[in-house]
Amino acid sequence: MRRALGIAAAVAFLVAFVAFAYTMNPGDVDFRLSQTVTYRMPLGLLLVTTLVFGVLIAVIAVAFQQLNQRFSTWRERRKARQEAQVEELKQSGAALAWGGETERSRSVLKKAWRRDPHNKEAALSLAASYTDTGEYEAARSVLEDAVARESADPDLRYELGEALSRCGRTDEAIRMHETVRVQYPHAARVMVSLRDLYAASGRWADAAEVQQQYIAELASSEGIEAQRDRLRDFRYRAAMQVDDASVRIEKLEALLAESRDYAPAIDSLGDAMVEIEQTADALKVWEKAFKRDPRIELAERMLAHQSDSAGRQRVVVLVNKQGDHLDADAARVLRARAAIQDDALESAQRELETVSDSTTPTVQSAWAELHHKRGDAERAWQTLRPLVS
Repeated sequence: MRRALGIAAAVAFLVAFVAFAYTMNPGDVDFRLSQTVTYRMPLGLLLVTTLVFGVLIAVIAVAFQQLNQRFSTWRERRKARQEAQVEELKQSGAALAWGGETERSRSVLKKAWRRDPHNKEAALSLAASYTDTGEYEAARSVLEDAVARESADPDLRYELGEALSRCGRTDEAIRMHETVRVQYPHAARVMVSLRDLYAASGRWADAAEVQQQYIAELASSEGIEAQRDRLRDFRYRAAMQVDDASVRIEKLEALLAESRDYAPAIDSLGDAMVEIEQTADALKVWEKAFKRDPRIELAERMLAHQSDSAGRQRVVVLVNKQGDHLDADAARVLRARAAIQDDALESAQRELETVSDSTTPTVQSAWAELHHKRGDAERAWQTLRPLVS
């Protein structure tokens, strides 16, 4: 009722205004639409026409605004209904999966994904369903389609990298995780996955670089020593990939500056020195390490690179001094080998006869060496035959 009264009042006002305009402005004026088009009309009519046109434009603008608002509201409600339906389908699919109805679960999840192709949760759930049953190629296919639609989504790209890794496509998985790392350089799970992929493909320097950043991001000290040990191992493996022995020595020395008792680096440092004919320096490195941490492997290395009897006896003395820290049988075999090289064959035999387990390959090899030194090639061969058969 009020709306009708308002419209009637507006119409009455407009009629009154038209009458007033005609009465007060009886003269005609020229109204030009262009250089060649001109209309002559009463001034009052021109004013009324202008007013009506302005009111009409305002009404159209208000109507269009209301229509657009109603359309936006309808679209938002439709989107909300669609999202609710997709969410319901996802929950139903998850429930079916927990119930062991894998195929029905996948069918429901596919339906949810078709209804909303940009819903990453539906795609991730469907891919996880395939992963759970070892169908990695199917999971990869789903995730590739999802990434094609949402190329910037880090969750989809990360899971695609994991799927590629499970499919054995290590290089592709690395490239995918690298793109995620560019987006989120501090994401721990991306660094862990990328580090492990680098390690699996033998890219030890890259693995060490990622591991170092990962350690820097750790908020807790719990387990940090284990992570530092892993970094040390990566650096060692990276150093061992260097062909130039001099450069390898520099890297190993830098590693030992931080972890002086790291056995693999000590052994390899001496080997690299021997490689560039710095045997004396290698023996010093190994002897120093042996005194600090007695290991039979170091003693064997030292013995293998001694060129005279005095040097071999020095190794034997070192082994005897550290006998309480070494395996007794291993020490006896080493002394026997030193004696064989010095032609003290009776002494070598006594050492080998006191070994508690003479069936090990190391002991049998030493016996064969002794027989060969005595000129008994047949017996040496009979001793070695079980080792090569």
